[in-house]
Amino acid sequence: MEAAKDLDDLLPAHEKYLSSIVGKSLLGEQSQTIRKSLFVLFELILRFRSHADRLYEGIYEMQIRTKESGRGRNKTQESSSWISEGRKAITQRAGEFLQSMNLKFLFFRLVFTEFYSRLHAKGKES
Repeated sequence: MEAAKDLDDLLPAHEKYLSSIVGKSLLGEQSQTIRKSLFVLFELILRFRSHADRLYEGIYEMQIRTKESGRGRNKTQESSSWISEGRKAITQRAGEFLQSMNLKFLFFRLVFTEFYSRLHAKGKES
């Protein structure tokens, strides 16, 4: 900007600046595939979170039911320990599931070869 001597020098620099903003914000034509992939990924993350919430709700409801059924009935020590072991096992499995939630099963792939091939083609034209 300081190197520009007149308005004609400033306009191309401004255009370059605007195009870099559009490119970095994934709004340009070259970023369409990346943007679409990101939208798909975000949708999968939201669905996954919804399923995890339902899992927690189910576990919570099951714990409440087991507590209520334990109060209403006079159970033997053996059946009580069996239920508590089952509850512990389910809670442990749910904890392991959520700890290993590194989203490996989400298929997400950004194809950068298209970006680099376009970049390489532009470099040859220049």
